[in-house]
Amino acid sequence: MRWAGVGAAIIAAADDILYVGAASSDAQFLRVPFVAGFIALMAICAALSARASATRWRPLLLGVAMAGLLLLGVIGILSIGLPLLVAGLLALVGLINSLSRPGSAPGRSGRAPAGMAAGGALLAVVVLLSGFIVTELAIRCPARGVMGGSGPSVLGGSYAYSCDNGNLTISR
Repeated sequence: MRWAGVGAAIIAAADDILYVGAASSDAQFLRVPFVAGFIALMAICAALSARASATRWRPLLLGVAMAGLLLLGVIGILSIGLPLLVAGLLALVGLINSLSRPGSAPGRSGRAPAGMAAGGALLAVVVLLSGFIVTELAIRCPARGVMGGSGPSVLGGSYAYSCDNGNLTISR
């Protein structure tokens, strides 16, 4: 079932290329590079899980890829999310197969691979949400002109910002 990891990697990488080509880097100038890097990391994890030598780490790699791709797919469902959901589901199929195959991880009990997968999934969720929090209010104002915007905060509530000739004002 290593083809599931390869399929997830190909779909995620293709979606990442399309995202970078279509995304605009507006005032939140760090968000696009973060999301592109995160998708690339998920594609790499999925691709590495398909290696024959990755038997021991396959649950971890597929857990990371599955959770990261599914969560980002749900968050971005109206733009880049659908292909990421498909890639995440492929990673899930590979993970289920990897966990259900007896002897797939030499020298490990049945719980250790499942724990690795759960730990990887938790790690992916923490990295994604932390990245959104860090990039949320990294706002770049133009030196001349007026602009503004608002949005929901990852931690709850909302924020609004305005730029007036290079001066940034953020209110929550």
